[in-house]
Amino acid sequence: MCVCVSRFVSRSRLCGVTYSGHGDGVVDEFFILGCWGLLETFVGFIRGFWREGDVPMAAMHGGSCCFSVVLVLLACFNFVHFAESGGTMGVNYGTLGNNLPQPTQVAQLLLSTSLRNVKIYNADKAIMQAFANTNMKLVVGIGTESIPLLASSSAAAQAWVQTNIAAYMPATQVTHLAVGNEVFTTAPQMASQLVPAMVNMHTALVNLKLDGQVKVGTPHNLQVLDKSWPPSSGAFRANITNEVKALLSFLSSTGSPIMVNFYPYFAYRDDPKNVSLNYALFQPDKGVTDVNSGLHYNNMLDAQLDAVYSAMTRFGYHSIPILISETGWPSSGDPSEIAVSAANAQIYNQNLIKYVAASKGTPLRPGTSVDAYIFALFNENMKPGPGSERFFGLFNPDKSLVYNLGIVTTTYPPSGGAPPPFTSPITPTPPTVYPPPSMPVYPPPFPSPSPPPVTYPPPSMPVYPPPSMPVYPPPFPSPSPPAVTYPPPAVVYPPPTPVPTPVPPTPYANPSPVQNGNTGKTWCVAKPGSPDHEVTNALNFACGEGGADCGAIQAGGACYNPNTIVSHASFAYNTYYQKMGRNYWNCYFGGTGVITITDPSYSGCSFH
Repeated sequence: MCVCVSRFVSRSRLCGVTYSGHGDGVVDEFFILGCWGLLETFVGFIRGFWREGDVPMAAMHGGSCCFSVVLVLLACFNFVHFAESGGTMGVNYGTLGNNLPQPTQVAQLLLSTSLRNVKIYNADKAIMQAFANTNMKLVVGIGTESIPLLASSSAAAQAWVQTNIAAYMPATQVTHLAVGNEVFTTAPQMASQLVPAMVNMHTALVNLKLDGQVKVGTPHNLQVLDKSWPPSSGAFRANITNEVKALLSFLSSTGSPIMVNFYPYFAYRDDPKNVSLNYALFQPDKGVTDVNSGLHYNNMLDAQLDAVYSAMTRFGYHSIPILISETGWPSSGDPSEIAVSAANAQIYNQNLIKYVAASKGTPLRPGTSVDAYIFALFNENMKPGPGSERFFGLFNPDKSLVYNLGIVTTTYPPSGGAPPPFTSPITPTPPTVYPPPSMPVYPPPFPSPSPPPVTYPPPSMPVYPPPSMPVYPPPFPSPSPPAVTYPPPAVVYPPPTPVPTPVPPTPYANPSPVQNGNTGKTWCVAKPGSPDHEVTNALNFACGEGGADCGAIQAGGACYNPNTIVSHASFAYNTYYQKMGRNYWNCYFGGTGVITITDPSYSGCSFH
């Protein structure tokens, strides 16, 4: 029996059961090898006693030892099963469109596909109910604007989880909460509040005994990295070091993944001279080699993933899994946007699906599986930004396929079939142009009754640009394009400059603000009469993806009252408008925003 114990003690150390790194529990490449050695030893031990006819005696004197070994073996095999199981594919279901199907129709549409994982951007009641009893697994988003309240009040976090998550479970299956979106880069003023908010959300789940089912995370873009090439030099930005360390500690202690939005498309778009289209699309390519590690990269996603792995390793975290919370390729866009085509979108997403299913891992982390969520389910016609922002969808709003990915498993109306498959990348040529929604021309707004929270100028002071203005707003950069992972350069690219639009019949430059006394300042507010659902969608964008600081319109905030959609949207619209530079297209919001020369501030609430 002493031999038995000594053997198992020495082997169990190889099995990774007691091995740990600087920041978290680490299971390295020796884990499976150690488990195999443990199995060999255990089988040899049983055979030896069987030959000696001493099995009963062994069981009598060493039952405790053998039982412990069996538990260790089970743990090992559970790990091996997990490591060998493929990653899962999901899709982001956004709602920034005024022509999208109802949530119940969306749920039925997804049931006709092979996709069973869905990420949504807020806990919309209709959506949560629509996915009940479907076996779909949801990642539920929480708007960035909610972070200050959730960070400062555990009671608010508890109420949010009870109302928006627990009330729908177990019929609606929730696997993750995504607190905010790209907070470190789009809402840096909330960076220090992010982890406290996540801690309070996790505690609320613990109190409801849901922490085993629901993990808490937060999506990032690659701009959180100071360096992304070569991947071995991946490092987080120095100005968020403390916040990132706190985040990684939380993720490690709760068994949650780090959520990252990866977009090889943006990397190619921003540097097509140095980035190969095939490399970005997972197509055959000569690839590139990391001069520090000697590892060779055949596709950009591998390099981007390894840059994040390396960045986490620098802080001592070796085993936090990565969840690809967004990735995709646009099927169309503005004439000036390169490589936007249904062919390229199909190739990228088809290869992504194969990549995730294969679970080969990356050069730095071979055999490591990842879960990925394609962006997006639908083409959303109210997303601001370049034309491509409105064409990331797998489906059109009428539920027809944009291109055939092979994910449809049963027939779903309308008929007509999917487009024929594409077989090769499309080189950078102007795509078919689908203009964004036209900006309607409205008469000058009427004066608001007194005392209003938002004051519009009188009829004699029109706030719309002259008739020579283009009929749609020119595109502007997405709030947070992902960083580039490809040499050169070694550091992350800055956000791209605005993409030019077709020249209108009468050239129009961003006009000087209409004079208001001597200030010359303008504000952006919600346009009277806009449909509530459109205003709500735009409000969610401004406070979420748009990165507007919406803390003042939270309960108890200086601008919370009057508690109306229009009042809150006006504050959010203006905050985004001022942040983005007061260009007239920054006040578009799907046609629900309007520029005013009258300061809409009111008692206690300042519109900066």
